[in-house]
Amino acid sequence: MESIPKKQGVVDRMLSLRWLVIIAATLIIGATAFSLPTLTKDTSADAFIDPESPALIYKERVEKVFGLTDPIVVAVINKGGNGVFDTDNLALVESLTSKIEELKQVDPDRVVSLATENNIVGTPDGLIVEGFLDKKTEHFKGARGSTERASEIREAISEFPLYQGSLVGREGTATLIIAEILDEDDAQATYDAVVDIASQAVVPEGTEIHIAGEGAVAGYLSTYIDKDASRLNPLAGVIITIVLLLAFLSLRAAILPNVVVAATVLGSFGLMAASGTSFYVITNGLVVNLIGISVADSIHILSAYYSILRDDPDIDKKAAVKLAVSKMWRPVTLTSLTTIAGFLALSASSTMPPIQAFGLFGALGVALAWMYSLTLLPALLTIWPTKRIPLPFKSGLTRASFSERLMTSIGRTVLGAPKVVVGLSVVILTVAVFGAMQVVVDEDRIENFRPTEPVYMADKAINSTTDGIYNLDILVETQSAGGLYDPETLQRIEALQDYIETLPSVGGTTSIVDYVKQLHRSVNDGDAAFYTIPDNADLIAQLFFLYGASADPTDFEEEIDSDHRQALVRAQIKEGRYTNNKLLVPALEKYVKDVFNNETVKATVTGRVTVSYYWIQGIDQSTLFSILLSFVAVTLTAMLVFRSAISGLLAALPVGLAILLVYAVMGFTGIPLGVSTSMFAAIAIGLSIDFAIHALDRLREIGRTKGLDADALIDLYPETGRALFFNFVAVAGGFGVLMTSEVPPLVKFGGLVAVAVSVAFLASVTLLPALVTLFKPRALLAPKPKEKPNAFNHKPT
Repeated sequence: MESIPKKQGVVDRMLSLRWLVIIAATLIIGATAFSLPTLTKDTSADAFIDPESPALIYKERVEKVFGLTDPIVVAVINKGGNGVFDTDNLALVESLTSKIEELKQVDPDRVVSLATENNIVGTPDGLIVEGFLDKKTEHFKGARGSTERASEIREAISEFPLYQGSLVGREGTATLIIAEILDEDDAQATYDAVVDIASQAVVPEGTEIHIAGEGAVAGYLSTYIDKDASRLNPLAGVIITIVLLLAFLSLRAAILPNVVVAATVLGSFGLMAASGTSFYVITNGLVVNLIGISVADSIHILSAYYSILRDDPDIDKKAAVKLAVSKMWRPVTLTSLTTIAGFLALSASSTMPPIQAFGLFGALGVALAWMYSLTLLPALLTIWPTKRIPLPFKSGLTRASFSERLMTSIGRTVLGAPKVVVGLSVVILTVAVFGAMQVVVDEDRIENFRPTEPVYMADKAINSTTDGIYNLDILVETQSAGGLYDPETLQRIEALQDYIETLPSVGGTTSIVDYVKQLHRSVNDGDAAFYTIPDNADLIAQLFFLYGASADPTDFEEEIDSDHRQALVRAQIKEGRYTNNKLLVPALEKYVKDVFNNETVKATVTGRVTVSYYWIQGIDQSTLFSILLSFVAVTLTAMLVFRSAISGLLAALPVGLAILLVYAVMGFTGIPLGVSTSMFAAIAIGLSIDFAIHALDRLREIGRTKGLDADALIDLYPETGRALFFNFVAVAGGFGVLMTSEVPPLVKFGGLVAVAVSVAFLASVTLLPALVTLFKPRALLAPKPKEKPNAFNHKPT
């Protein structure tokens, strides 16, 4: 680092061009913010997995072959005597289906409900394939809309296992309308349109309409994030402004840091938009992050500036700014470098695009905050009309402010009993290790919503009354066209389905095998004994031919491809929780590999549940690496900038304690390690080390001028301690705002980072000074002058 005189020269030249600095900063802000309107949101679950992931590639392949997308699921639920099998509820299903089919964002041929699906009945001449709610029917005797027809439909469903649990709840209390979206980018508009249709429907007494499914989650989440951000971000700004007013009791000190905040946030998100990076669910937390980081630098620079004015009231304003910036250049730069290192480590250690973007643009935002804090803020300070000293600093001439007295009191307590402080820290550390060992990895996408949100309640209601709306798919591939006519292959698929249904949270399965067995039963007078796979390939082919002659042959396109070579087995899962999927997916993959696959047929496990399992597994496997990488990165950075291994380790000590304590909080309170909570450690490391660096830099300054005795170290607290206190309040308050979020993962993320920052602050002003006063590390003392050779004592050779 440069010496103070050299830095003063650089700052002096910068301030002499202050108007140019202000104009240049304004142009940069405008240029970066220009792209903001093009920023796009991506709330899909696939956004969290590497585009090159085999699980995602196979899922997309399946969707292309079978024409599938993540659907919106509408459930009609009635737990009365007849359940959904009464005239009013069937009329409701028909009406909702008709209106949903008319939506331009929905593929009308891919809407599935009792109003679109067919009943299959055998006759001496072949098959009768007709809709359950068709107006004219051969098999159903009751008129559409009659009680008799409703009873006939109930009876037909009871003899059609394929629809039990998947289309109609097994107890008859729920039935589904499943609509596939033409373009997943239209999920929000589609969800809003379906909600509007449901809100205008005439709902029978005792009946509820619920809307869920991955399409609904992605659609509603977009609106949910917008609403949350529009409330959170201004609130964070208000909290920060209040902290600044309390710290300085000055309008100037409240306005100027907010200029730096605005410049940083606009620049970061403008560059995000310009680069084509999407705004993800977790990106909402980045705004508050950058607000806290940006204002922290300003607090330290303003504190130094006002302290200089207090000590020398006659000093020229420009000279005071120059001295303040020169004094704070080093610690502000050090803290920025270590925070950048933490963010970059987060980005480098993750395979998830949203977390990679969070880390990358977080680092970029810190760099912008550093640049504006050391250029734009000083330039604006010099052109501010007055040089008035705020009351908290003016009072220092006679009596210290409350915050100074508070920090000095803490200092006296710590320095008076350093061994007690270190001993308590060791006890806390021991307990924290035990708590951290209790943390488990878990994630459930529906937990992005509060339990009171309609989509959350819908998810729980539908999964409790049907086989489940989370899909796990298995792609079955044979060697040649028509390979699925082979009875042995179909029997293998049947055995696969039987095995899947023994696994946790699996409600049921469906495949082309279920249709084959239903057709076989139908052509044998509906005899349940024939609900089997025929043992003759020609008979199986004939069943498909009969169906094609009686109905649309494309009815099976979601279960089998046009060549009858590939089939899709779909399992309905009742919950999307990782701890469940962790038991389900590996077990199924093992069965497929060890039991199902052979030389003629192979299967691949894919689908939404599988993709979700793999991207959460990335957290399970990479979190420790991410923490270690971030911790090592900031520690090495601290060592380099302090030019001392001991100083770097001392700076890292409060950070390590903070992270360990937060994991202990998670373990003791049952907060799982998920997407948002996995990020907190790397970010908290970058933020927390700021306190240690500011404290350590001041301790080194004291050590080199006064020594490291307790009487000297008390000087840490009135000025630097006070600045650290308000820095802590600002950052913790900013992240505390996230605890009011409507998005539960952000609540946990904000709370955990706030806890980490609190622990790091306390450790930096207690444990760090206690260790320094006990061990007096030479790295913090003035280097001893080298002894020059004494010519008079020189002994000749």
